[in-house]
Amino acid sequence: MTEFKFAPGTDTPITAPAGKVVFYLVNAGNNTSHDMVIRNSAGTRIAGSELISAGDTSVFTVDSIAAGTYTIFCDQPGHEASGMKGTLTITG
Repeated sequence: MTEFKFAPGTDTPITAPAGKVVFYLVNAGNNTSHDMVIRNSAGTRIAGSELISAGDTSVFTVDSIAAGTYTIFCDQPGHEASGMKGTLTITG
């Protein structure tokens, strides 16, 4: 995570198998806190990480996620609109 993007980002979807998924989040930005929220195709929030300060890391675990395509985004005000979003593909 940096201001204002995820790596990998919109050009490179993250892929994981269905079930328990563990994300290792690194806020490599300089001065802005970020989080990561997972939203399904209906716009429903599935899970969200804690807020991570610049320079910090966090392990974000989703205990169960079904196969499908999801949007990941930072839900801090204005961050998603600034491009801080991507695609998460969960395979069955």
